[in-house]
Amino acid sequence: MEYFLAIDIGASSGRHVLGHYENNVLITEVIYRFKNGVLEKGKHLVWDINKLKKEITNGLLECKKIGKNTYFDWH
Repeated sequence: MEYFLAIDIGASSGRHVLGHYENNVLITEVIYRFKNGVLEKGKHLVWDINKLKKEITNGLLECKKIGKNTYFDWH
């Protein structure tokens, strides 16, 4: 089966949503969720990019773990 992955990163949380087609109907399921927040850098609020990279990778690994691989190159 062919799966498609969407990664939704919001102000306070993120999620990985897998989709596939069954009988021309798009079926979606949330595979992985994580908390997101901001860091204070001087006078600015910024996202923690290193944490986001880790959480995106964790979600991709979760897809692999449950056997629903996307077109991500694991090598």
